[in-house]
Amino acid sequence: MRAALFILYYFPPSGGAGVQRGLKLIRYLREFDWQPIVLTVREQSAFPVRDESLLSEVPPDVRVYRTRCPEAYGAYRRLAGRKDTQSLDIATQSGGERPLHRRLLRWMRASFFIPDGRMAWLPFGVRAGVRIVREHDCRLLFSSGPPFTAHLIARALHRKTSLPWVADYRDPWTQATFYPRRPALARRWDLALEASCVREAARSLVVGETMAAEFRERYADLEPERFVVLPNGYDPADFGAAAYEQPGVLRITHAGSLFRNRMPESFLSVVETLARADREFAQGVRLSFAGRLDAEMSVRVSQPPLAKMVELPGYLPHGESVRLLRRSALLLLLVGSDAQSRSMVTGKVFEYLASGVPILVLGPHDGDAARLVTRLGAGWVCAQEDARGQRERLLKIWQAFRKQPLAAGGGPLMFGLEPDREGVERFSRREQARELGQLFKGLA
Repeated sequence: MRAALFILYYFPPSGGAGVQRGLKLIRYLREFDWQPIVLTVREQSAFPVRDESLLSEVPPDVRVYRTRCPEAYGAYRRLAGRKDTQSLDIATQSGGERPLHRRLLRWMRASFFIPDGRMAWLPFGVRAGVRIVREHDCRLLFSSGPPFTAHLIARALHRKTSLPWVADYRDPWTQATFYPRRPALARRWDLALEASCVREAARSLVVGETMAAEFRERYADLEPERFVVLPNGYDPADFGAAAYEQPGVLRITHAGSLFRNRMPESFLSVVETLARADREFAQGVRLSFAGRLDAEMSVRVSQPPLAKMVELPGYLPHGESVRLLRRSALLLLLVGSDAQSRSMVTGKVFEYLASGVPILVLGPHDGDAARLVTRLGAGWVCAQEDARGQRERLLKIWQAFRKQPLAAGGGPLMFGLEPDREGVERFSRREQARELGQLFKGLA
């Protein structure tokens, strides 16, 4: 097998959604004649979340090299009032600071953390990468961002070795939803870094068609085929180990972080209104928010009647998160209305689809995620501000659940849906690894 160097910041024991894409591609790529070699950071690095259970999913014959990644935001952490042992995700960090602190934090991040807070990884990653390429006779480079410092490491290695390089964009760098409002000079610098990576990489992988179209429009002088869509997906092995459990209540689950700008205020208000009007609804419905919550969101769901209806298990290891999906009756997917959010189809969407549980999308009907769920017959879409539509859909689901709380054959209640299971299976991680292997073969 030919060796490919994978440059990944988010790798076990890091947890969270950003780990899954790289980890699963590595797991299955060996079936398609490529041996991944991983360059990442030390296990004790300050990951936003940790999931030690994922270490067992790293294939034992995959070599993993770990380097230093000095903290570029120690002062940022102190201003935020966090202890050294507390993780701090500067992409999504919000809440809890006084107004002056928030302004200082935003200014520091926007002015100095270019392209991101892991920029100090660059010299250590490059030094180790050169040694790894020579030792293993690597034929290709692969980097995944964010953090986009991974792309800068790959760019430096590409320049030193002339190896073909594939840059994977899980988010669109300077167009990402979490992108800070930088001063003009800092933004020009960051745009120049992004442009150099896009132009020097042999291929740029993106997770959706809309993102690909945006890249092609911004870099219209490059051949359109330089931008390749490799969607996120799911690993069937994760779900084969988690049998579906008939829920005793109508459990509505959201898996993932919820921060201030993504609070489902309209949906929470609808649930409150129905709970106050119907005692049986209040006793028979549970809202489960698994993941990190903004302080404002935590306060919001602690008020009656929500306080007795809401479950807050916190961040769950990946296996437990999958099991939670499989014991839910409805899954909540929140999509922002801005252009960047419309184009994103995160890994969570595909794990929702793989669970077989109906999905309620709260977001624009023309968003990529909403169109995918609709096309596969896996759920419904309501605009975030459409309280009436949300109320009608939730009432229909609740009334159907009351009449038939258990599904025939032990599967989930589908409430009239007929999902395209074959369509969902096209997004398996093994299939994506096969496509990536073919791409690597063409380049190397």
